[in-house]
Amino acid sequence: MVRGRVYGALLEDLPEKYYLVISNNQRNRKLTSFLAVRITTSPKPALDSIVELESADAPFTGRVLCDDIVAVFHDEITRDRGALRPPTMRRVDQALRNALSL
Repeated sequence: MVRGRVYGALLEDLPEKYYLVISNNQRNRKLTSFLAVRITTSPKPALDSIVELESADAPFTGRVLCDDIVAVFHDEITRDRGALRPPTMRRVDQALRNALSL
């Protein structure tokens, strides 16, 4: 799993959801899980911890919930959906800092 990539995953008994990898690649290589935030198309309030995706981020749409960090295990992955653009990842980095008060 690579930081900045989006993976489909089945967590618990929920249908497939999309998750963006936020943990560093060294951790991702050595452990059986990675840290991720969910991408959703559901409406959410305007918060500095939520990144609105732009048309340039296609095929991804919706928003990245940087205040909803989860551990995803490699065996929960269903597919690799591709990577977010570097400018979007910079916005995600800032939203993570906001969510964690860093």
